Amino acid sequence: MEVVDGRSTRRTHWFVRRGQAWVKAAEWPGAREERREAGPGTVWERVLLLALPEGERLMRVDVRPRPLPPRDPLAYLRSSAPGAAKTTRRLYYSVERGGRLVPAAEP
Repeated sequence: MEVVDGRSTRRTHWFVRRGQAWVKAAEWPGAREERREAGPGTVWERVLLLALPEGERLMRVDVRPRPLPPRDPLAYLRSSAPGAAKTTRRLYYSVERGGRLVPAAEP
């Protein structure tokens, strides 16, 4: 999913653990992708459907713009437009019985 956030965008990506590596969820064998109607402020949205065994590990990666530091109203005239700095957060999950995701410790 990609959503407009200020002067940049924020994205969420999902990965599945395969051995010692992380594989994009969309590339997992048997993964099905469904596109969703993009709501206000949303660039695109899709849902990935996966059949995963109990105990499988997943990683969610959120990439978001950092908040802009406070500046005086005319500061933009004295400097060039900086690229939006990003911050990345990784969250880990494990598949529980019935397909429910539960938070897990980092691998």
